[in-house]
Amino acid sequence: NDKGKETTEKFPDSPSVRISIGESSVSEASEDITSSPTPTSTETGQQLQIKGENSEQISIKKNLMFVKTHKCGTSTLVDVFYLRGVRKKLNFVLHPYKHQLSLGQNHRPLTPPRPGTVYNMQCQHGTFRPDVEHQIMPKETSLYSTIVRSPVSQFKSAFSFFGAEGNMRKMYGTATIDELIGHFLDRSQAPTEYTAPTGSVLNSVARDLGWSTFANKMGSATLKEKIDAFVKHLDNEMDFVMITDRMDESLIILKEYLGWNMTDIVYLNRMVSSKPKVTMSEETKARILKYHVIDAHIFDHFNASFERHLDRLGREKVASQVKEFQEMREAFENKCFDKSTTVKGPYNSISWKITDYGKNENVACTFLQTRDVILTKVITELQLSQDYTVPIQGSNGPFTMQDIVSKIQRHYNNNEDPV
Repeated sequence: NDKGKETTEKFPDSPSVRISIGESSVSEASEDITSSPTPTSTETGQQLQIKGENSEQISIKKNLMFVKTHKCGTSTLVDVFYLRGVRKKLNFVLHPYKHQLSLGQNHRPLTPPRPGTVYNMQCQHGTFRPDVEHQIMPKETSLYSTIVRSPVSQFKSAFSFFGAEGNMRKMYGTATIDELIGHFLDRSQAPTEYTAPTGSVLNSVARDLGWSTFANKMGSATLKEKIDAFVKHLDNEMDFVMITDRMDESLIILKEYLGWNMTDIVYLNRMVSSKPKVTMSEETKARILKYHVIDAHIFDHFNASFERHLDRLGREKVASQVKEFQEMREAFENKCFDKSTTVKGPYNSISWKITDYGKNENVACTFLQTRDVILTKVITELQLSQDYTVPIQGSNGPFTMQDIVSKIQRHYNNNEDPV
């Protein structure tokens, strides 16, 4: 019985794929970020810059290529990115009405950008394939980013969400969390000198970032050699890697590198945990790290590099903005939610009840409360036909986003966005 077992997943090498986004001449983007620069920005010709610590001039990139990693808080981030896209009528890299992005040989057609424009954002689940990404989102104008999470915390979330904990519970009844994880790891492929398991639970961040193809190309190299080379490869590809455990700081840094405003990064805590917190033993944590070895190395590297981004922008500046952002976000969340009342959400989660203000006066509350799987359909509809009156099948039946989208755009255009 292999139920609940992690195995190494192998994917064929991804050949270089040429992607055309149209024969006609296109503009750099469908938005003009210079219309709302941050207070510290200066414009030199066509290049917008911000002033970092020690007066360093840091170039702002217009577009965002974001690799969505599993169980790292990315669904919350995608809602934030989608909201900015609706406000500014941006173009997203996605397959029509599909929530997963699959780029490679003979991939499905992409939803085209609006006429005369290019893609502004990519933020769906899909394995990172830089040879293809560079053609769709040129690095000269796109900030390449992703997010990682402390490996024990990420494992714990994936272990529960993807059913491994439930499967172990069916087999071993009233076992403790340490025992359940132990049974799961016993049934998983143990790391060797040359390989480590990848899947939905173990080393899933590495899998999302393209580990399988990269490692296969290194043939008989040791696991350590593969990991070291992979981390170096990611460091070369990524301009900035966010840290889930430091979400607010991450968003402030991302905002600075993209020339966004504070209201562009406001998010909502959509779900209140429906499960009591459980504590794992130090022995279990150590064993998780042994199996979760690729993700652990990736996290350690980018957690360290995060400190360099803080130094580059200025720690006092970032800390001051984080404080302002947290106050703004808390006030917004308190207006959106009635925190005295909870309702059952997807996947047995618990969320706060949305207020009348959130439903009627500030529909950004409703937008940020909507699952990104559903919003992908909205974004596709907007990008394909600009018609958001088409009924969309949601979890509670069909609905349209007409009023929500039109209000969001009207508030933004009239500088009335009340976040």
